[in-house]
Amino acid sequence: MFFLIGLVSTIIMSCSSEDTNEDNNNNNNNNNLNNLFLKINVSGQQYEKEGLFFTGFSGEENCLNNGDLFLQYVGQIETSNLFIECNFVHFENFIDYSNPQKNIVTSTRMTDINDLYEMNFNEDACSKNNDFSLVFEDKGTNQFLRFKPNTPKVHTITNVVFTNETASEKFYIVEGSFNCILIKNNVDIPINGNYRIKIGVLK
Repeated sequence: MFFLIGLVSTIIMSCSSEDTNEDNNNNNNNNNLNNLFLKINVSGQQYEKEGLFFTGFSGEENCLNNGDLFLQYVGQIETSNLFIECNFVHFENFIDYSNPQKNIVTSTRMTDINDLYEMNFNEDACSKNNDFSLVFEDKGTNQFLRFKPNTPKVHTITNVVFTNETASEKFYIVEGSFNCILIKNNVDIPINGNYRIKIGVLK
């Protein structure tokens, strides 16, 4: 009888321990996801900023006119020599965001302009869902740099995780990477980095 009670107790303690470990792992995963960031390397110099949560502007001009877009701040880097702003564009409304024919995570672009900065380039700009824009100002010359022609400009979404919701919004963690080459007076400026942000879409 004592052996049976001991065995039952051992099983209960074992299950309780497994549940606790699983809860701890889930909490650790959630804590990791909540660690939002922008990491960017410019010509070998590494910069890092805390990522942003649901910060930006609605009403981003949509090149395809296939839904309302939200321009989400990813982060800014500023020194005495340079200013960089990174943004991510996504569908603002869940009806569009949840549509697999419209929100295709493998369909991405990287741009060196968006309509917040189009006046600095004297040209019109529009966005597409899942665009990543990198605006780079050389503060020494007050010049906004552009991509080097005929070079790769790559933005890849590596992970999307639903986190929580309210009565009016759903929230997701989005992770991605990017790389490009800018040009300054015939000098290449290679850039690469990655990010983790939290976005919100309206129900």
